[in-house]
Amino acid sequence: MEDISGYATRDWSKEGKLPFDPVFMLKVLVLQKYFNLSDDATEEQIFDRFSFQNFLGLRLGDEIPDAKTIWDFKQRIESEGRNGSVRLFEAFTHTLERKGLIAREGSIVDTSFTNAPRQRDTREQNQQIKEGKRPEEFDANPSVGRQKDCEGRWAKKNNETHYGYKNHAKVDLKSKLIIKSVTTSANVHDSQVFLELIDEQDRAVLADSAYYSEAHEDLLVSINAQEFLMRKATRNHPLNEREIKTNKTISRMRVRVEHVFGRMSQMGNHVCRSIGLKRASSHNHIANMVYNMDRHACLVR
Repeated sequence: MEDISGYATRDWSKEGKLPFDPVFMLKVLVLQKYFNLSDDATEEQIFDRFSFQNFLGLRLGDEIPDAKTIWDFKQRIESEGRNGSVRLFEAFTHTLERKGLIAREGSIVDTSFTNAPRQRDTREQNQQIKEGKRPEEFDANPSVGRQKDCEGRWAKKNNETHYGYKNHAKVDLKSKLIIKSVTTSANVHDSQVFLELIDEQDRAVLADSAYYSEAHEDLLVSINAQEFLMRKATRNHPLNEREIKTNKTISRMRVRVEHVFGRMSQMGNHVCRSIGLKRASSHNHIANMVYNMDRHACLVR
């Protein structure tokens, strides 16, 4: 796993309390994501539940991290350009690969919304945010400005309105483990991150019709990967019988990715309590890692 010794919750000093062990704090984050807890609720549950204390290796009377310490640890993971959540996710993924749990016989690409706290801005403010500008009135009152998210976006799908971000994921077909992920704002089309998710290790790629294009088809041919992208009918160009049959075959296999996002929704990881793309990305990568831990337990059971 990733060396996280540099993520101590407090700097070493001759005075004051010693910092919590980073591995201990990582286990706290695992509990937090698994049970969908806020920082304050995590502190309370660690204090209240023997099962949490047992998982963390605590004994009665041991010091427990408070909500501010948990928040500070998450900040340190992402500080100074470390991209700690990405590296932690990749490190655990490499561990799964060494164990032979990731088959690489086929990869499914799909996207799920990560809903963030909804913003109540005026039309003028929304227009400025869409243009990449931050409204001046946000910073006129710092206490208000700190709660304003200028990176999340609105999106609508199947008559449902979402605000926040997207968790673009590549999932192993056989094991249903998440191999790679990218976080974007909610208005980014699924197909725009396809190139970032695909690599030469993919032997076959499955995806719904939103990902199909000639450029993506050529990419898969260039890396010698089998292409299983569903086709979509257009005006005056309906699908023929062969394409309909192929779509049904792909759909039967591709549906396995819905089990992944469904399990993450059960854990509450389709919602993040943070503001900004950087923190949303950190939330998604840690949530994906915790899902993989949960799935790993099922596979080795």
